[in-house]
Amino acid sequence: MIQELKIQNFLSFKDEVVFSFEATSDTTLEDYYVYEPVKGVRLLKMAMVYGANASGKSNLIEAFDFIHRFIFANVDNKEEELDFRAFAFDKTTKEPGKLELTFYVGTVKHVYSITIDRKNVFNETLLFYPGTQPAVIFERTLSGTGKTAILKFGNKIKVSKAALDEITVKTLKNISVFVGYSSVNVEIPKIEAVYEWFQYQFMNSINPYHSLTEYSDNHIQSNEELKKFALEFIQRADLNISDIYYEKEAKPVPEAVMEELDNLRITESEKERIRKEKVIEFDTTVFEHRIIKEDQEIYFKLPENEQSRGTMRYYGLSAPFYNAIKNNALMLIDEIGSGLHPLLIMHFLREFLKRSDSAQILFTTHNMSLLNEKDILRRDAIWITEKGEDGATELSSFADFSDFRKELSYYNYYKHGKFGGIPELK
Repeated sequence: MIQELKIQNFLSFKDEVVFSFEATSDTTLEDYYVYEPVKGVRLLKMAMVYGANASGKSNLIEAFDFIHRFIFANVDNKEEELDFRAFAFDKTTKEPGKLELTFYVGTVKHVYSITIDRKNVFNETLLFYPGTQPAVIFERTLSGTGKTAILKFGNKIKVSKAALDEITVKTLKNISVFVGYSSVNVEIPKIEAVYEWFQYQFMNSINPYHSLTEYSDNHIQSNEELKKFALEFIQRADLNISDIYYEKEAKPVPEAVMEELDNLRITESEKERIRKEKVIEFDTTVFEHRIIKEDQEIYFKLPENEQSRGTMRYYGLSAPFYNAIKNNALMLIDEIGSGLHPLLIMHFLREFLKRSDSAQILFTTHNMSLLNEKDILRRDAIWITEKGEDGATELSSFADFSDFRKELSYYNYYKHGKFGGIPELK
């Protein structure tokens, strides 16, 4: 589970800001919201971010995403630039950016930090807490020449000199230690546990422009348990769908495609089949709808291209939702309301809180109506981004406002600008 993320000099974040899933002493909705990976550490399962357009909401999601990409991103050569982007509105700042993630792998606390710019990783550190004090798993710095990485493992990590040298050579100045480690035939349990955690319990973010249909199609077709879950998921949302089918459809291959067949990235056997049959086969998702007419049940099949945008968006969320709950993973959604009715969003969030053991969700939204739904709200779960006069994002939680009492309206307090994070229209 994620405890907190610190961000400095990255995108719209200039000075250090801290986003936290750590719960306050408030016991509101305790059974639904709070999970303790270890005694005394109370982490939230859900957090939401409000703010005006261009205030930095999406950049908070991107900060999580950047760490995830960097962990796994390989490069062709050591001169290739990273996709890191520093705060752009300060020409005098030459400092690198810094990201620091605190998280739990099972019951063990870890802290992963990187200091980075577009060309170099200046520092990369992974700590864990075998007790109350941190211990180093690895620390990587940039050599004096600025061309190679210097890698050291902590005293509690048993690594041979040969393995250390091999990982160091593979760790170019613009990739993570994890990439260097994964490219050699060595297994270090402490690194392996974190590497797998990032693989399976830290999901890629979802934004309004992602088409999720293909993702869910691919996962549901090969997993009967997931198909059953997806059907229940959309039926509980009152979408009138009784079944999902995946049918093969064949279309004639245009002559222009036939002429370029040798250049297509498909197997030779598939090329031979196409030459012989001159058709391309692909899967089509078909939804069965159940209606009642004159007290009789009638079933109709409609392909996905005849479904509403909201239906397909909600269907597309079914597989990510399932994987988050199944793997106790972090789910990141930018603009959760894209294409969905507000009541459907409420249903989605209630289902997440109800089904989650230690899965977490962080989402951004402009949907102010959610702030009226006190049955799923805690003050420490609602965050605000606000753009300062210097263009930098400021980040705060509703829990930071000590004058706000629980019996007051979140909606009215936010609407009237008392939390900040709303556009100043002129």
